[in-house]
Amino acid sequence: MLYWRTQQDSRNYAILSDWGNDYGPQDFLGMEGARDIDQSKLQFRFDKQRPLPIGDFVATSIRSGFFARREVFELFGAIILQSRHKFYAAKTDKYDIEIYVPMDEVDGFDFLTSSYEKYDDGSISRIFELKLKNGFSTELDIFRMNDPVVARFDIIVSDNFKNIYDSNKLTGLRFAAA
Repeated sequence: MLYWRTQQDSRNYAILSDWGNDYGPQDFLGMEGARDIDQSKLQFRFDKQRPLPIGDFVATSIRSGFFARREVFELFGAIILQSRHKFYAAKTDKYDIEIYVPMDEVDGFDFLTSSYEKYDDGSISRIFELKLKNGFSTELDIFRMNDPVVARFDIIVSDNFKNIYDSNKLTGLRFAAA
């Protein structure tokens, strides 16, 4: 089975801006120092400076989750629900959305074949090309890497997820083979 690193398609689709909340990816993922999410404060508005179409999956500054309407998530059925995850309800200036945050982390990042940039202390600051170890396999269809820390913000999906995305002609995500 192939796995895919997902990225928000903010070049071709509208972006959501925070509107009254300051939660970051670490809060949604429950990382060290994370704050509890108050769903009543999850309000966003679409960037009016860039009048682009709105994708089925909506781009935001928060990379650790998928933002979409409930109907989009329902297309994925059990694939969305099989793994550990959190759902949050949020409002935008256009319609209500849900935020899906996958919580399963797996080991499999290939440090030798991935392309990345390092800080002076040797830790990875940014990943250009995320590759999985040769022979990598998991029963999960949606997950995150547990190491390096910066890879925890990337969402990796299986062919099963990508096939549903493609067959329903959904928009808003880009996929790179992992």
